[in-house]
Amino acid sequence: MTLLHSLLHATNFSRPFLSTLVPSIGLAYTIQGLVAIPSIVAQTERFYDLSGSVTYISCTALSLYLPTIRARFAAAAAGSAKPAWPSVLAALAGNGGGLNWRQVALSAAVSFWATR
Repeated sequence: MTLLHSLLHATNFSRPFLSTLVPSIGLAYTIQGLVAIPSIVAQTERFYDLSGSVTYISCTALSLYLPTIRARFAAAAAGSAKPAWPSVLAALAGNGGGLNWRQVALSAAVSFWATR
């Protein structure tokens, strides 16, 4: 069992809100913890803004694509065809494609703000 498969299994809650929220929070703490180590050793805040932006963008991408990652792992385990990756542009055009246009619009706004 791979590490990613173990993490997906451990965070597979019955509530969709928790099954997306808990991995996103875990990712945020992991990124911040990894950046904190060299920052504490060097006693600098040089990476503070960069790590915040990377955390926002990573958690946003994870929240968008985590349901598809789970579906692809489940399909691979069952031996069936993997579902296609959802299209962000199709969601904004109203074609769905596995993503909600409101979540895509809000995620784009957060990503734009984080890259400023």
